[in-house]
Amino acid sequence: MFDIEAYRKYEQYFETEKTESFELLSGKGKLIVSAPHSVEQTRNGSKKFSEPQTGVIAKMLHDELGIPVIYKTKNCGDDANYDAVSPYKDALVEYIKENKTEFMLDLHQLSPKRDVMIDIGTGKYKNVKDPAIVEVAYRIFEKYDLGRIEIDTPFDASYPYTLSSYIARNCNISCLQLELNSKLVRTDSSSSKEEKVFSSLVELIDAIERTLSQNYEKE
Repeated sequence: MFDIEAYRKYEQYFETEKTESFELLSGKGKLIVSAPHSVEQTRNGSKKFSEPQTGVIAKMLHDELGIPVIYKTKNCGDDANYDAVSPYKDALVEYIKENKTEFMLDLHQLSPKRDVMIDIGTGKYKNVKDPAIVEVAYRIFEKYDLGRIEIDTPFDASYPYTLSSYIARNCNISCLQLELNSKLVRTDSSSSKEEKVFSSLVELIDAIERTLSQNYEKE
């Protein structure tokens, strides 16, 4: 159940950097949610804006569903979604392999200047084992009337060290990079639809978990 007060509380949580670079909260199920840009990051020596609502959503999904999540809490002069060497990536790989995780959703935010509201990044379908799950995601977001939805536009998550591409390749699991327009998830936006975004993600995670369970039963 969506709790706007919890949402605002977690927004405040990400306003101040913590001592540790990231937090990984263990959980149940075959899917993990990641938010590598939940605080400011540094790429090629240049600082880039944070995407705090991705961390907010990750924490709330953990609270609601008990699933494992990982999110950045301090900028250490790095970018976990770009760097070839990354403690964030290392911890994620270790958790996935130890817990036999089979799917990752990697959350990001799009600039509010963009017309696209949801971008489903698939690495040109190289990051997913079953292309049908992309259609499932598309239909769920469409159902919640979130606005224009694109696949691999403007970002396709195909760069080798983009988290979705890296994890799909090194852990042999399916990954989707979900870019959420900041207008949808910022509480100071007149176009915000935080509850709809959260509910769509809960439904998507449930659909993925059910699909993974059915595939396991067939084996």
